[in-house]
Amino acid sequence: MATSFIRHLSFTKRNIAIPADYRPLYKIGHVILVLFLACRSNKASLMKLHFLCWAIKSQRNLLQVQQWINNDFKSDFHIWGVEPTVNRALIYAVAEGFVSLNDGGYSLTDNGIALYKLMKKDKELFKDEKVFLEKIGKNGISEQRIKDLSSKFL
Repeated sequence: MATSFIRHLSFTKRNIAIPADYRPLYKIGHVILVLFLACRSNKASLMKLHFLCWAIKSQRNLLQVQQWINNDFKSDFHIWGVEPTVNRALIYAVAEGFVSLNDGGYSLTDNGIALYKLMKKDKELFKDEKVFLEKIGKNGISEQRIKDLSSKFL
């Protein structure tokens, strides 16, 4: 098991609750699901992780991506979100040994796969996200598609 680099952890009580989507552990769950269910060799570029995490963020995004796929990637779709919460989740996921950074891409470690298997056992946890990502599969959206799409975006 990898050694954690976190030396101190503290929490500050806030006056308002932080939405689940902004919580690092929630986003780590999304990253783990994306890597395991929708990426070849459980590995992806940062842009693909951002794209698929954006896709599973809301029903509206899911439908938009599904239509893009159903139209054989030919529909006019070029605006999607890049969120700081995904970057923060990746930092924590790497620090905790769930994900590793290799050659500019992120990949699941054995600990990350073990976490996925725990998440898979809970049928209600990330239910819609699992269905969508399983439907896409590991070959549904290639890295090249993401590069082509992001070239329109940037």
